[in-house]
Amino acid sequence: MDFLSKSDIAEVQASYQDLGPSKGYLTNVFYRRLFAIAPQARPLFPEDMSEQMSKLESMLDFLVNNLHQPMFLAGKIKRLARRHVTYGAEPAHYELVGEALIFALDDLTPGGLTDERKLLWGQVYGFVSTTMIDAAYSKAS
Repeated sequence: MDFLSKSDIAEVQASYQDLGPSKGYLTNVFYRRLFAIAPQARPLFPEDMSEQMSKLESMLDFLVNNLHQPMFLAGKIKRLARRHVTYGAEPAHYELVGEALIFALDDLTPGGLTDERKLLWGQVYGFVSTTMIDAAYSKAS
């Protein structure tokens, strides 16, 4: 179940590190973009987003640091997916979340993400979203 090569993982990790001090703003830019493109999603979140932003930042750190262990990641992602169903997340939301994530990464990366890095982040998010949707909504889960 290798979804990225070692060099691809290193490239994703490097792109995350390239955010530098801007990394602290990633979740803010992400949610601002998400609510701009999907205002219907705003009511699914608490008024005070501080804890939610902290949780997302921790999850992104965990994800980037564990890309070399996709089976381990998948277990955590599946549990997260099942919780998201109880929050009102729907399969259609996942594409919007991916769009907002790539936007935020591109916006905060000095000079923007290269096409290669956008593609790699798309693959990472594709793995996450497919795993979450399958775990949360398939009858086999």
